[in-house]
Amino acid sequence: MEEAVGNLEKQMQKADEKLDSLTMQVIHVEHEILNDDGTEVEVNNLLKSVTDVKNDYQNLRKEVSEVQDLQKQVHLIRKQTLQV
Repeated sequence: MEEAVGNLEKQMQKADEKLDSLTMQVIHVEHEILNDDGTEVEVNNLLKSVTDVKNDYQNLRKEVSEVQDLQKQVHLIRKQTLQV
């Protein structure tokens, strides 16, 4: 059970770090879109940034799903422990 809890904590930490990274990428894309100095935003750079954010978001969803699976495993282990 300790191993399952440890794995859950590691997965949650990874998901949290990816969420922070995704947040920074979204902020960066917003700054590119709302460029106030009058320069033209390069479409290719913007497209790449948006694609990167999309990919990171999909990876984050996968990580969150893995965390949820680990939470279910921990719950089942606790339930089994209480039944013994």
